[in-house]
Amino acid sequence: MRIVAKFFLIFCIAICFTQCAPSRIVKPLKYKEQVAGLTFGGPVINFAGAPIPIPYTTLYYANGIGSNVTLFGSLHTTSLLFANLQTEIGGTFDIYKFNKKFAITGSNALQVIYNFRNNGKVKVWPSIDLNAYYHPKEKNSFVYGGLSSWIELNRFKAHQQTKTRTLVPNLQVGYQFVNTKFTHQVEMKYLGLGIANTPNVVDYIGLAGQGAFGIYYGVSYKF
Repeated sequence: MRIVAKFFLIFCIAICFTQCAPSRIVKPLKYKEQVAGLTFGGPVINFAGAPIPIPYTTLYYANGIGSNVTLFGSLHTTSLLFANLQTEIGGTFDIYKFNKKFAITGSNALQVIYNFRNNGKVKVWPSIDLNAYYHPKEKNSFVYGGLSSWIELNRFKAHQQTKTRTLVPNLQVGYQFVNTKFTHQVEMKYLGLGIANTPNVVDYIGLAGQGAFGIYYGVSYKF
């Protein structure tokens, strides 16, 4: 029970200031195409002597409203366990298409957390993503990589910590296995690029005392 209690404490402390999901929509959907999905994973920490990703879970929905624009929204289900209604509303769009195999896309979103216990306190973070994807050979599946960042608008971070960065940069690389209806996604992030990860209640695994690796898996259904 002590291990379970410690794990819940890690959730409570880490959930409000780490990126809890992989890239939502890397490649815009076709017009009127819809997707519903689930993602699992988070920053890698040392827990009970073993490296594990924090198992955040999110549900999301996306809709192709045009040939080059997709809107999406998500619900962070793990946050609900700790009285936080956390959602993400945004869109993905084409920036430049070199050909049918390679393109660059961007995503803009608002990350919103409503805390049921803290007098209904609401926090909002804009986020931006930039990804390049490539289809090897003639496959529907593709590899991608890029940059993402949350933008801290408040003077203080979680638990009244003084803000030291306006941008919280991340690097990501991943692969999407695309079938007719189902898509499986695996992604690795390097979170908090250039930001010290110590001292901290959570023992993040990064490089030279900075940032944290993140591992994610997602599955979605197209209809």
